Amino acid sequence: MRLLISLSFVSILFSCSKKLNEVVILQKSPVITKEKELIQRLDSLSNVKAKSFYSKLNVDYSDSSQEISFKTSLKIIGDSTINTIISYLNIPIVIASINKDSVVVVNKRERCYIVKTLEYFKELIGIDLKSENLEELFMGAPIYFDTIRPTYLSSENPVSIITSKISRGQEDGDIIINYIFNRASDNLSGTEIISPAEETTVTINYLSRQLVNGLNVPLETELFIKTKQNRIFIRMRYEKVEINEPLEIIFIIPEQYETCN
Repeated sequence: MRLLISLSFVSILFSCSKKLNEVVILQKSPVITKEKELIQRLDSLSNVKAKSFYSKLNVDYSDSSQEISFKTSLKIIGDSTINTIISYLNIPIVIASINKDSVVVVNKRERCYIVKTLEYFKELIGIDLKSENLEELFMGAPIYFDTIRPTYLSSENPVSIITSKISRGQEDGDIIINYIFNRASDNLSGTEIISPAEETTVTINYLSRQLVNGLNVPLETELFIKTKQNRIFIRMRYEKVEINEPLEIIFIIPEQYETCN
């Protein structure tokens, strides 16, 4: 009888111990919040890279002094070079090449060229842009995203917005980035970059997307750039997109061309 009681007691202890273990395991299960889900989504999107990207673009451009439409071809070799040829009435008028260190622009009308560092973009629109940031913009990926920066869900109504901040020190001031998500699909539908120190705001709206070779890239994009000196609007419509196909970039400055004034 004593043996039966002992066995029963051990059995009860074992049963309780098993249940307690199950409870502990359940308590350790991670809670997936909307904020965490969208941050993971941004991280995933920022890690999607293409070896090469090609597209023809129809571009509408306007600023405070002009309005023009033109066509351009865009070639990107991942993490290396961006090359674009701007044509007007089917005639190439400007060729540009951007790499990790410099921007080279060839003006075929004036038969001249300029060479600038990447600070050129800050001069134009008030924020720093590297070649990888331009690649992110053209391919509809989250610009500037990095998990080491403070990142949080700042809005769920009427759209989901994840906000991040780049700290640049007291002199330059911080840059605020808002990543805007489509609530229906949790797809990145826009990015807003705000530099209070430079009084600059860049808003990128991905109006529609297309699936090409397994990657979700823009079909139509709008950019609004507001600076102290200017208001710029750009609309790009993508055609004939090719991803991870063999791509060659040839960029030559003719010997007779001189530095632009």
